[in-house]
Amino acid sequence: MPQDGFRLLAGEELLRVYRPEGGMAKVFCTECGSSLFGGTWPDGPEVSIRLGALDGDPGVRPQYHSHVASKASWDEICDDGLPRYPGNPPAK
Repeated sequence: MPQDGFRLLAGEELLRVYRPEGGMAKVFCTECGSSLFGGTWPDGPEVSIRLGALDGDPGVRPQYHSHVASKASWDEICDDGLPRYPGNPPAK
């Protein structure tokens, strides 16, 4: 989502950011370990929110499966008719 549409309401002191070299930020809760959001937060143009961090229905549905070439051998991707990409999806 656009950075200007994201507002952290509470708990900023509990967050820790991991940013691998050349990669996007991954923001975790230091209390429970949950992965909450990331992307280019806090200074970039967008925030990637982990849908598991939301309490309600986000109102969006999956559009594709990405990085399927590196999925675990035991993981099964359901036959939902969505496009599958071995890595990142093509740029729009």
